Amino acid sequence: MTYSAIKVRATPGVPGSGRAGTVAVVAGLAVAGWISFGRYLFGIGGDLTITYTVTLGLTYGVLLSLAGLAMRRTALRGFPTRAMTHAQLIASGVCAFLLGLTIPDSTLGGLQTIISGPTEPALGIAIGIANPLGVVGIVTAIIALVLATTDSRGRVTLVESWGDEEEEPATSVDAV
Repeated sequence: MTYSAIKVRATPGVPGSGRAGTVAVVAGLAVAGWISFGRYLFGIGGDLTITYTVTLGLTYGVLLSLAGLAMRRTALRGFPTRAMTHAQLIASGVCAFLLGLTIPDSTLGGLQTIISGPTEPALGIAIGIANPLGVVGIVTAIIALVLATTDSRGRVTLVESWGDEEEEPATSVDAV
């Protein structure tokens, strides 16, 4: 009996429209705008807006847009996008939305967030939540980009098979 394993590239199916990828690009840019400028909608935009735009907004915008473009390319090539890719994109978007609510900005009244305003202890709690949300959001965006890029190339799967070949008889060495 023999065992063999070979890698097989997925065969493309019917090309799709790529709408999910387009939605991911638009949502990624919207989330980047929310993180960068969302505080202005509530009248608490301040001095840190430029910093957030250049760092967090740009990072989220690029990562989520590239992931969306890879999802679009996946659909146009006829490959399926795995559910984990969608889950990572959604998780990143949710973290980014919550980050936009909890990220502080420096105003004339001091540090403020959308959900807490300038009041303590809510301000301290919101700031404490913002950092992990940003880290988790960027990590999940990177994972989504890697998964989407892998999906766009057609996943390689491992095919295993057992052969029922006759075993060779064991040889014995005669001792003299």
